[in-house]
Formats: sequence, structure tokens, C-alpha cells
Amino acid sequence: MTTDYIFLAPEAVFPITKDENGNLMDTNPATGFSFAGTIQGEGKMAGVPVLFIRTAGCNLRCMWLLPDGEVSLCDTPFASFDTRGEKRVPIETVKNIVLNNLGKLNHLVISGGEPFIQPAGLTSLISGLKKERELHVSVESNGTIFNEELVEQLDFFSISPKLKNSVPTKEKLDKTGINIPFEPAQADKTRRNIKAIQQFIDHCNYTEGKDFQLKFVVQNRTELSEIEETFLSQLSGWQPDDIVLMPLGSTPDELRQTRMIAVEAAIERGWRFSPRLQINYFGGLAGV
Repeated sequence: MTTDYIFLAPEAVFPITKDENGNLMDTNPATGFSFAGTIQGEGKMAGVPVLFIRTAGCNLRCMWLLPDGEVSLCDTPFASFDTRGEKRVPIETVKNIVLNNLGKLNHLVISGGEPFIQPAGLTSLISGLKKERELHVSVESNGTIFNEELVEQLDFFSISPKLKNSVPTKEKLDKTGINIPFEPAQADKTRRNIKAIQQFIDHCNYTEGKDFQLKFVVQNRTELSEIEETFLSQLSGWQPDDIVLMPLGSTPDELRQTRMIAVEAAIERGWRFSPRLQINYFGGLAGV
């Protein structure tokens, strides 16, 4: 595995106003602001000012059935289903873009796709950035892959284990018209890696200054039993405050179908409810 470059989704580093040489770009970022950065929209860190890096490629192809029978795709399909727009970007270029756009920001979020399919490149990038300035780095992952070298460089782990409703099926594919190779049985097996999730939890519990969340996307009450029986009962070292419920949906209309189920269940169990602020305030645009 190379440490010279990484594969990034079309928006790459965002939202930004300067290029790798520190020159102002011709247009404002998708947020509409005249400055770089946005807010983390989900989980424990919701509302924290951040800069994002979005990697390309994923080992899952998540798609969910909504209560109305329609299909909700992964909210970053260009980083998972269709990566034809991916960019092979030198590590040094990415590092310079980040440093030129951080300003007063101290938080960087690595998202995807699935970042852990590129552990060597990201390890090199993050270690290089941290040599330049003090930086808190989060990762958003499906929790199916654990890499110790990359984990050592990270400070916060947003692990989003995928429930059975996320598995691509012929019915869902027919509804969307998406043509991807799939084996439901293999996808169902791949999405759940209890050993890897436990490694993330243990790393945080035994390493000072690190934290994690287990963020579950839900759309009906049946899935609450799946969370408890299939995941949480098999894991140790977590507290109720570490469990985050987030409503299924990548548009305001989709969220209205599932939001109150997540709110009610979080209150009943003493877990966290997560908003999706990027959808509420920016309409779910790419690059915000």
C-alpha cells in the first residue's frame, strides 16, 4: 500500500477557499460562506466547526428501505456506488490544502466512502499534518476494518455499524436502477465485524484523550432490538452515552418519516439522538 497519495471523492477537501499554494479560489464553497470550514452535523460532535476530507471507495454498498417503501441510498453515493469521479491526489497536496484552509479550525474529519480501506496513505497524511500543528482528527467509519497504525493517529471514532436494512437487494436495486455487483449474503456478513468494533472501543478506553460513538441509522422500532441483540450485547466497554441513534434519510422529506422514532427510542434508553444538521441547514448538498 502506498503512502504517496490517496483516492478522494470529487469534493476532496471541503469546504475550502484556498488551493494547495494558498491562492484564493475563484468561487465560494458550497456552504455559501466566504471562508473555509463547516460544522459537524452528526453525533457527539454536532455543531463543532470542522474541515472535511472525503475519501473515495467503500467495502459496502448501503441502501435502505424507507417506511413509505422508497429506497434511500448512502448519502455519499459518489464515494461508494460510483467512484468514476475519484481523484488520485498526492499526500503532500492534500496536506497543503488542509493547512491553507484550517484558519482557526482545530478539528479535521476524515469521512468516506470507507477511510479504512486506505490506511497507509491516511496514516502518512495525518501524521504529517500533526507535525505541522496541533489538530484533533475524527474518522467516520462503518466499523468493519481495524488498522492499528491509522487508529494511533486518530482522536475520535464515529463508528456507524450497518443494520440489516442497509444490505443491497434485488428489490432495492430494481427500484433505483443502479447496476452494481452484489451478493446479499456476503454483504450481510461483511457489514458486521464485532471484533473490529470491539478493538475501536478498547483502544479508546485504554488510550487517554480518545473517544468514540456507535452511531446507528434507524427507521423503525424493530431495528432497536437488532441493535441491542446483534451488536450491543456482543460488545463491552460502552456506556449509554456512547450510543447514538440517527434517523434514516438523506433529504428533509425522508427524515420526517423516521425522525421521531429515533427521538423516542433515544429518550427511552438513555442514548443520544443525533440530528443531521448538514441536511437541515444546507439541504444535504455535496461539499458542505
